Amino acid sequence: MPSTPALVPASPVADTGSAALRDLLSPAAASRPLTLWGSSSMSSHRGEDDSPLPVRIHERLALACGDGVVHPFGVAATRSGHTMLTRGLDTPHATLLTTPATGTGAVLFDLDGGLSPVGPLVFPARLGTVTGLVDDADGAWRFTPEDPSARLADGTLTSTLTDGLDDARQILWTGKNNIREVEQVLADVQRLWESTPTPATDSLVLGQWPTERDPVGSDTGEALATVNAEQTDRYGERFLDLQALLTSEDGLASADSLAPLHLLEQASTHEALAQGVTPPLLVAADGTHLNGWGNLAVSCAIVERMGALRWL
Repeated sequence: MPSTPALVPASPVADTGSAALRDLLSPAAASRPLTLWGSSSMSSHRGEDDSPLPVRIHERLALACGDGVVHPFGVAATRSGHTMLTRGLDTPHATLLTTPATGTGAVLFDLDGGLSPVGPLVFPARLGTVTGLVDDADGAWRFTPEDPSARLADGTLTSTLTDGLDDARQILWTGKNNIREVEQVLADVQRLWESTPTPATDSLVLGQWPTERDPVGSDTGEALATVNAEQTDRYGERFLDLQALLTSEDGLASADSLAPLHLLEQASTHEALAQGVTPPLLVAADGTHLNGWGNLAVSCAIVERMGALRWL
């Protein structure tokens, strides 16, 4: 089992530079924390590809947020149901499958509803009243109690990942890995939206972006467009349309950070736009994730929208 959980609340960044410089770059009052939810795009998987320096969205947002702490809770390969579980909005019944392992007290378990684990997902939780850590043990859920001698039994599994973050704002970018479950994705994002202290103002929803596997007319492409269109209507200015940013001439032309690529002078760009997908110069070699340039464009768009929402 990993010695350090993949998902833990972030710590404030230590003060650097002179007091005058810190005063210039940081607001006088402490900012609210920000939580980031989603899968590989939200965790900036492959953000080290192609750009001069790695570009990771949570790091860019941390710079923009001054003294506000950014908690990067995106995990690759997860679906919207995993986000609901780690956010603590779904609290399913867990049924133990094994007896506690000697030395660690770890047990394997199943969850009602049939949600399966994914490899990199690790988070703190309570099983009944016992605190511990949940992770993936070769395709099975595993719970390791903080106290190896704790008595474990079937019971409710509740994520404790966001304990102490009740006042956090949030950025939501979940559902791409189960995008064809349109109604489920929409319902899960809506529940996340409603989970904050003031739902009308506390969330920013990011639209999904299409890869070469999601061209116009494909099942995934149509599902993605449906989800984006519905969320545009629901959330208004608190929805950031990344499909429009990355798959239209106007969107790409507006992204000043991409100017060095001369995207609209490239034949490959126009071929991609004709299919309604993201240009290859913004996509990693695996064809599935944004590269550093793509992450840069997204980061800049998020920061701009956060400023317009007066989050900064």
